[in-house]
Amino acid sequence: MATGLALQAIALVWIDRVLAPGMPYAVVIVPFILAGTGTALVFSPAANAVLAAVRSHEVGQASGANNAIRQVGGVFPASPCFDGVLPAWRLRQPQQFVDGCNPAVLVGSGVVALGALAALFVPGLRALRPRTVAPVSLGGHEEAGAAV
Repeated sequence: MATGLALQAIALVWIDRVLAPGMPYAVVIVPFILAGTGTALVFSPAANAVLAAVRSHEVGQASGANNAIRQVGGVFPASPCFDGVLPAWRLRQPQQFVDGCNPAVLVGSGVVALGALAALFVPGLRALRPRTVAPVSLGGHEEAGAAV
């Protein structure tokens, strides 16, 4: 997770540095690839860590909370940065968009970098031991507990 978040932070800083009106799309291809790779390295392990930290009857709640926090986290840093720069979300000049994006992207990169540091302290998953289930009755024949 820490590596993925670090890649995302690097990509966001890179995008902040090259963002300009009229820039060619090719300028952001490499940072987009870095950010996408970072995302792939974060979401699955993060969900796994959240679900491994709760009891089996709390998995639904933990999953819902994890998804809600992820969705809010994607929007929150940008809102205050655009507020006031883009009144009523109407762009008059391309430079206004860049002026609004730069602080939003930097705030996002800082939050992601802090997340990378925090991810270093997430405990590793314990080795999963097979659990046994109670015997199952199959038409009068008892089946021994099976490993799950």
